Amino acid sequence: MNEQSEMDFGIFATAAANHARRRNAPPQPDRDGLFDAEGVTIIAGRRQCAVEMGSELFADIRFKETKVRATAIAPGRWDPVAALSACTKAHGNRAYEVDYAAAKPTNPGGLDEIGIARVVGADGLRPYLSKKGRYFEAAYGVWAPVERPLETEQGFREAFRVSAGKPTWAFRKLFDGFAPDGRHRFTGDYRVRRALRGLEDAGLVRIELGPRGGMATAKVTWLPRAYLAPERLAKEDEAAMEMLA
Repeated sequence: MNEQSEMDFGIFATAAANHARRRNAPPQPDRDGLFDAEGVTIIAGRRQCAVEMGSELFADIRFKETKVRATAIAPGRWDPVAALSACTKAHGNRAYEVDYAAAKPTNPGGLDEIGIARVVGADGLRPYLSKKGRYFEAAYGVWAPVERPLETEQGFREAFRVSAGKPTWAFRKLFDGFAPDGRHRFTGDYRVRRALRGLEDAGLVRIELGPRGGMATAKVTWLPRAYLAPERLAKEDEAAMEMLA
């Protein structure tokens, strides 16, 4: 199956589809970021997968004749990563798990990069490089594989191929694309569109489609759950802060 046509937002850009999408908002997770059986069914259904609930502890997620079992975190509570991963595998595609030992997250803007990587990886986008990448980085920025800076033109003495454990090009662009007006500058890449859709279903971003239903003019916003929890002060420090207030 063509992965791009399966996940491309363009196939939903009809008046009827846009109306249905606005009326049927993505499922909402609980305070722990988990979903009930209905939420899992909606997430899977958005990827043409069917859900057969065996019990409160497991479910079979099916695409055509292929079934993949997903296990609940707690009775009746499901991690969206499990649902996304099962549906991706049922389609015959690869779901990527985060290698915590090799990954080198930077958590830009306080975002939970590892949590985001788990979601997009389960939905079929490789988040981190397993070997040296094809794009380049230097002290002043990064360049796509076909845009290696020339030392004589750019004034850079050193530009290296990005090392293993760093974000893949598409995963990096997922973070870099957020513009001040709320639009995402890299929705022309179907991998970014697919990742944004997975993050929306997991409750990490909000997507407001443009007037004509396209992603080119859509506004994308990170939701609070996408950020790392603020560090709590020790009791002694909290007492000191209260004295200073």
